[in-house]
Amino acid sequence: MTLPSDVLQSFVEMKSALPKGSPWPITTLSLCRNLSVAKFLPSLSKESKIELLELISSRFQEAEEEFFILPLKEMPLWQKEFLLEHFAFPYDLFGNHEAEALITNRSGDLLIVVNFQDHLILHAIDFYADPEKTLEKLVKLDIFLHDKLSFAFSSEFGFLTVDPQRCGTALQGRCFLHVPALMYSKELPTLLEPSTEISSSGLLPSSPADFSGNVVVLTNTCSLGLTEEQILSSLRIWASKLLVAEAAAKKRFSDENNGELKNHILRALGLLTHSCHLELQETLDALSWLQLGIELNWIKNPKNHAIEKQVLWEARRGHLALQEPENSRDLQKEHVMHLRAHKLKTLAEDFLPEEF
Repeated sequence: MTLPSDVLQSFVEMKSALPKGSPWPITTLSLCRNLSVAKFLPSLSKESKIELLELISSRFQEAEEEFFILPLKEMPLWQKEFLLEHFAFPYDLFGNHEAEALITNRSGDLLIVVNFQDHLILHAIDFYADPEKTLEKLVKLDIFLHDKLSFAFSSEFGFLTVDPQRCGTALQGRCFLHVPALMYSKELPTLLEPSTEISSSGLLPSSPADFSGNVVVLTNTCSLGLTEEQILSSLRIWASKLLVAEAAAKKRFSDENNGELKNHILRALGLLTHSCHLELQETLDALSWLQLGIELNWIKNPKNHAIEKQVLWEARRGHLALQEPENSRDLQKEHVMHLRAHKLKTLAEDFLPEEF
């Protein structure tokens, strides 16, 4: 099964309808769950995984909200990538997809991953900086599933997961922050160094050590012994700390009228304006520097283009594929790079450098 075209298009439109600048920061929340009737995934046979998938799928078919059950083995690669991009899911799903599935709702804010690491990952994305409301929806789904599926739970360790550190509430929050000024000034490592409760990674699951697009993803390192409220509070405190430091760095660069940084930003605009092929990472980096130039009033953005949505979603392979005719979406790498460059060249023509 694949997602209907109208649902895919609605996922795109919901991001297009976001207010300018609203995706920073976005937050995702994930709950890991395992059924009490089955062993952890590494100990399950292929047949047992298939039975598990059928059991879980049957519960979603009873839900009031409409869910789409998408076996990974049957999904086109581009559509799988589109969903992982849309939900900012932190892992790549490649390899043998026997008895693995994605389940999503029509409203486009819930993604359930079946038979990957744990039996279930209940994942939600928050576009509106209201993680408490998103958590409430996730917990409601958790209760609905637990009523019939019965999750593995210990009075001492909470919900049981393959990774012992993920026991307890088994909640993992991720906060996506755009911090180009801190990256340029090299202040970010110092700001993050004291933390044992928060880890940091990059935007792309394929290269978590690289902060592509100058985006840092903050994640709680442990959920055992912590409540959901404590995890969200910790993420909020650390996100606020970085955003305050980012604002201070931007003001400093603006006051200094930093020539080297201006040159860096103009080179990024030149790359987007004149390239015929663009790799993803160089694209995200260039877009990030362009966004910084706009915020420092060094680049005019008369049409008020939303650069942040390009970084998070629209410049990536799955979203580019959706813009192609339905029978031409299985894109080869060279075609993707050309399509990306063409799209961003058109976009870049609307940006005007200030007089330097």
